[in-house]
Amino acid sequence: MCKKDKLKIFITGASGMLGTTLYDVFTSVGYDIISTDLSPLDPWSLQLDIRNKKAIEIMIKDTKPDFVFNLAALTDVEYCEKHPQESYDTNARGAINVAEVCRDFETPLVHISTVGVFDGTKGEPYTEYDDPNPVNSYGKAKHEAEKAIPQILDNHFIFRAGWMMGGKDRDKKFVSKICNQIKNGATTLYALDDMFGCPTYTRDFSEGIFRMLDTKDYGLYNMGNEGYCSRYGVAKRIVDILGFNHIKVEPVKKGFFAKDYFAPRPAFEVLENKKLHDKGYFIMRNWEEALVEYLKLL
Repeated sequence: MCKKDKLKIFITGASGMLGTTLYDVFTSVGYDIISTDLSPLDPWSLQLDIRNKKAIEIMIKDTKPDFVFNLAALTDVEYCEKHPQESYDTNARGAINVAEVCRDFETPLVHISTVGVFDGTKGEPYTEYDDPNPVNSYGKAKHEAEKAIPQILDNHFIFRAGWMMGGKDRDKKFVSKICNQIKNGATTLYALDDMFGCPTYTRDFSEGIFRMLDTKDYGLYNMGNEGYCSRYGVAKRIVDILGFNHIKVEPVKKGFFAKDYFAPRPAFEVLENKKLHDKGYFIMRNWEEALVEYLKLL
């Protein structure tokens, strides 16, 4: 990454795994970051609830950022399924609040969405031209935000991520869970071989956003790491990379984890970065290469 003209970036949801990485990436090139979160975990972060539009207005007026990045979201799919109104209030209404404030202050918006807006029945990677059809409360709320933002302001990026990995101690997703099981002495791991996705490394995703800002080529983009695999494939690759030949990875079917993961989930959550490729932006490397780098940090 090369240093560019200094910008001021306002980030919501900055204490999560992606926000932590974005902060590191953008401060490393000298950008000013205003970091906010509903429950801040860092001393430089301010408290902000995006469900409170007035609070957003006050902070944007006071800080006058060049861009607003909306990362704030409820991403626990089971929690969202049990609390659909809360999911909507944050993932849809909260995102709309941020977009409306950005419109009022003429500030470009970067919003983060998800492959979870699709139903997984296509059987091949989803492009930006496929119609979303979410199957759970989380996906439905994120889709509402995707639909609303382009109606509110023109100067916006929406970037869809796949299965997130990154953020080290902030990582609550699959790769971290597998690594924690290994650290806790597990010698047999169980992972689904009937659910497919594209792992998305938070550092690659953050650097992809960095590269796209200057283009002003606004719109909706899929931005997962290239390639795809099953959950079983990810777990097997982790064990292979770490050289733990004594650990066995057992393939299981979706019903194996039904008690803990009861929310409906698409069986095929794979993105094709078609618009990026069509415009000549080849900015996301293969997921396996990214995984090797990430595991060195854990």
